[in-house]
Amino acid sequence: MVDFSAVMSMLAMLQQSRDDWFSWMVFLLFMVIMNFYASRLQVQFWMGQIGRALDQLNRFRLEAEREFVKTASKYGKEKEKIKKALDRFIGFFTIEPEITDPAGAMVKLDHIVRNREDRLNFFIKEVAPSSDKVALGNLRDLLESTIALDFIFRIVRHYFVLGKKTQNMIYIAQIQMLLPEIMRMARAWRMSVEASKLGLPLGDGIGPLVALKMIGNSELIDFGENVVGTELNIEGRRVLVLKAKGPGGEVGKPGEALKRIIESRAGNVNRIVMIDAALKLEGERTGEIAEGVGAAIGGIGVERWKIEEVATKYGIPLDAIVVKEDYAEAIAAMTKEIAKKANEVVNRVKEAILSRTSEGDYVIVVGVGNSAGIGNRLEVSGVAS
Repeated sequence: MVDFSAVMSMLAMLQQSRDDWFSWMVFLLFMVIMNFYASRLQVQFWMGQIGRALDQLNRFRLEAEREFVKTASKYGKEKEKIKKALDRFIGFFTIEPEITDPAGAMVKLDHIVRNREDRLNFFIKEVAPSSDKVALGNLRDLLESTIALDFIFRIVRHYFVLGKKTQNMIYIAQIQMLLPEIMRMARAWRMSVEASKLGLPLGDGIGPLVALKMIGNSELIDFGENVVGTELNIEGRRVLVLKAKGPGGEVGKPGEALKRIIESRAGNVNRIVMIDAALKLEGERTGEIAEGVGAAIGGIGVERWKIEEVATKYGIPLDAIVVKEDYAEAIAAMTKEIAKKANEVVNRVKEAILSRTSEGDYVIVVGVGNSAGIGNRLEVSGVAS
């Protein structure tokens, strides 16, 4: 007798085998197609992301330009004329000096930096002729933010157009991988525009804020190069406290001022204490205070070089106290979290002076950073103690 159940089971197995074979063929064909088109699909997806980011970057730069024109127009010129002048100036760039032969490189760099500052100041005076020193400094910061946003937009657009034109995955991948950090920087510069427009203290101003709290209402001395300060007596130590002149957006030239002061005293300085903002690492807390040695000053290195040269010449120890901040926090309006650290830093500075110097010693304290929104004396600065 034929076992029909066994025959049906065998037919079902054959059908399943055929279905499995067909499924595998479909799957393999799908993989071949995907392998061929996956890179193109990935590039299109990335280009979509970059395109949306470009739209946002373009909006940021146009908003910054409008804010600059609107703010500058308060100081004597029509918006149309300022807009035309800004359109000509927005691509402003600085060519670094040749350093193949390093001898004299810093002197050349210092010369280029001064040229750049003079040119920016000249442009501000051209578009805002009735601006005073405070307004000029704030407008210069606003212009710097506008130029930075325009530059970021141009770079991203360059790689986007190049990748689209060549369909080269490498160009697109490079910019896509950096896109989160690029957008974070762009948002930071956009916030900086608002802070500069209103003349608010920046995160980078923690050094001048500490210096201001030490200066209090003491009489000021103008040391030139947009640097002011006063001499205090701290338990028998003569302490000269310096900061960039405020409340306009100035960083001054503390290296040049220090060099002149120390040379005028024939090197009779026992210690230099510098306070500045420093970029924090991811995972570190905003406002964390750290101490070290060396010239705590950012920028392209000219002022640091001047400080290190004169300190080395006379064997003066350099102490550094920094307040850690994110990049965005440094160029945007100062947060309460950062501002409230100023008093703690003042105490740290005094502890350093008392523990590392003796009565009769001469100490220089330098609050490094942008003095936007930070006056030169507490009674006229409006900064809470």
